[in-house]
Amino acid sequence: MRTLLLLVCLVFVSFASKAQTTEGPKYFAQCMLDIDDQTTFQNLESELRLNPYVQVVRLDWISKRAFLLTKDLSSFSIEQFRSWLGEHATNASCIQVGLHGTDPVNPYPFTNCEN
Repeated sequence: MRTLLLLVCLVFVSFASKAQTTEGPKYFAQCMLDIDDQTTFQNLESELRLNPYVQVVRLDWISKRAFLLTKDLSSFSIEQFRSWLGEHATNASCIQVGLHGTDPVNPYPFTNCEN
């Protein structure tokens, strides 16, 4: 009886710990940013890092490329990404948004951009 009770407790703890560590889907977004001022570029990176739904941000001044990974979102769209860019959304081109680990990330340099 003790063995059965111990086994049931171990199974319960195992499921409880797995439920706490399960994360939702992660999305990625990338684009080119036509921003000529390096300070403005760095400020945008800092602003994106403060977004609670952003897990990773990489803005590369030399290539003018932006890349980010999200967290705690059930969906993610180009429009939402543009809203995160704020006033710099008009400077963004070649925007790609997708499900990280599922959708292919377009390699740099971007070609045949639709937006």
